[in-house]
Amino acid sequence: MGYIFTEQLFYGIETLGILSFALSGVILAKQKDFDIVGVYIIAWVTAFGGGTIRDVILDIQPVYWISHSEYPLMLLGLVVLISLFNRIKIKESWLMIPDALGMALFAISTAKMAIDLQHPPIIVAILATIVASFGGVIRDSLCQETPMIFKKGSTIYASLAFWGALLFVLLIDLALFTPFLSYFISVITVFVMRLLAIKYDWRWKI
Repeated sequence: MGYIFTEQLFYGIETLGILSFALSGVILAKQKDFDIVGVYIIAWVTAFGGGTIRDVILDIQPVYWISHSEYPLMLLGLVVLISLFNRIKIKESWLMIPDALGMALFAISTAKMAIDLQHPPIIVAILATIVASFGGVIRDSLCQETPMIFKKGSTIYASLAFWGALLFVLLIDLALFTPFLSYFISVITVFVMRLLAIKYDWRWKI
C-alpha cells in the first residue's frame, strides 16, 4: 500500500480538520454561554482530543499539536474573532456541518496514517472511528450533553467513520485513483452521508 502524501498536503488536511472540530466546539460552548476561557478550552479539547489519542496509540512523538505550536494560537484567534460577535444568536444546528467535516477529515487522515504503518484494515477502521469520535465525545461531555454517538436512536455517526476508512483502504488497494483523489472521495463520502443522515433522520433500527 505504498503511496506518498506530501508534508504540505497533510498539513493542510490536518489543519482543516482541526479548525472544523474547533469551530464545532466554539459553537456548542457559545450556545451554553461559556466565557471566553471556557470557549477556548472546549475548542481545544474538541480539536486536539482525537488527534492526541491517535498519536499516542500509533506511538507518534511528539503528538501533532505539540510539534505544531501554531495550532493553539490559531484556535485562540478563532475564539477571539467569534467572541467579537456576541450579538449573533448561536443555533445548535450550526454545529452539524463543522462536526461532520471534522469527523470525515479525521477519520480518513487517521486511516491514511494507520495504512502507512501497515496495520490491517479492521485496525485501520476501528482506529479511525475512535479518533473521529473522541473529540466530539469530550466536547459534549464537558458541555453536559450526552455525546452524539451514545444517544439511543441518534442519527448514524461513528459507523460512517468506520465504513469511510474501509472505503479508503479499498480505493488504495484497487489503485483506481491517485492517493489524493482516493482521500478526497472518502472524505466527501463520509461528510455527505453524515449530512444526509441528519437531513433524512437515518438511524440504526436496533
